[in-house]
Amino acid sequence: MAHKRGMMLSVGVIFVLVLATVMAGCTDDNGDKPKLIQTGSSTVLPLAIAWAVEFDDADIHVSGGGSSHGLNSLLNGEADLGDASRLMKGSDYEKVGGDPDLVKADGTATAAAPTGVRPEKWVCAYDVLAVVVNNDNDWAGELNFSQLYEIFTDDSPAKYWDEVSGLTGAPHQKIEIYAPDEASGTYDYFFEEVIPDWGDDTQAANPRLDTGDGVYHPSADDNVILTAIKENKYAIGYFGYAYYKENPNAVKTVDIADEGDDYQEASLTNVANYPMARPLHIYTDGIPKEGSAVNKYLRFILGDEGQSIVPEVGYVRLSLVDNALVTDQLAKL
Repeated sequence: MAHKRGMMLSVGVIFVLVLATVMAGCTDDNGDKPKLIQTGSSTVLPLAIAWAVEFDDADIHVSGGGSSHGLNSLLNGEADLGDASRLMKGSDYEKVGGDPDLVKADGTATAAAPTGVRPEKWVCAYDVLAVVVNNDNDWAGELNFSQLYEIFTDDSPAKYWDEVSGLTGAPHQKIEIYAPDEASGTYDYFFEEVIPDWGDDTQAANPRLDTGDGVYHPSADDNVILTAIKENKYAIGYFGYAYYKENPNAVKTVDIADEGDDYQEASLTNVANYPMARPLHIYTDGIPKEGSAVNKYLRFILGDEGQSIVPEVGYVRLSLVDNALVTDQLAKL
């Protein structure tokens, strides 16, 4: 077991490439192990790989593509598990011809989608979202939400680093943003924190990406984002903390304050104080039947063995945030 876990991250990319070639249908049991398809959030992806490697009772075919992709695949019956780093939204139901009003604010649905899928939400871990800059950036080690608003939105955005309010010693150099695209749950979560009334009619601004000025370079691949910031002294971006933990010397994290100067470090041990921490989700078609492969897999993920893997990959296990959530979810299974 220890040997397998030691290899998890090093074989992760190969593992995904191999399994992605088998994305041909949903659950199937032809006398061998049951086959499950798990797809979606790039943030959940490293965890999904690690769990799939350790789980012995099914072949789990894992891929990324973003939270929107994961939810759409589940709602269309093309996946057994849809990974999402955001809550399901009414727009996810709309994409499959459903009524958006059937989706509640907590990411659950009051009725099945037109496809017959009734999505059930499971919280599988917690994530810390890291804002990162180039290692040679010595002027933006601390940023508050107001400054992030100036950098990342279209509301009179700062074009140069020395135009960001309150940054001492910032150079007159153009800001370049490398960050997730619109299909990513990380994108939604980041702007939900930075832009007041995000998603409402009273939304205060739009993401910098919407300006079309070429400053915001979107990507569905966190490794692309990390590499770009590593190679550009004046770049900034954000992604799940696990990607930083895998590459701690490539870029550096920014301490964040939601208001004032109460700056907090991005770390797994600081999840209670850090203003950008969030739950990660897996959606299934209803509560999986007891004894089914999906039921067994979720029991594994939420149980001691699956949760022991969570910090190894770079995330926060459920019990450190809300132990009752573990008990309640397991009771449903």
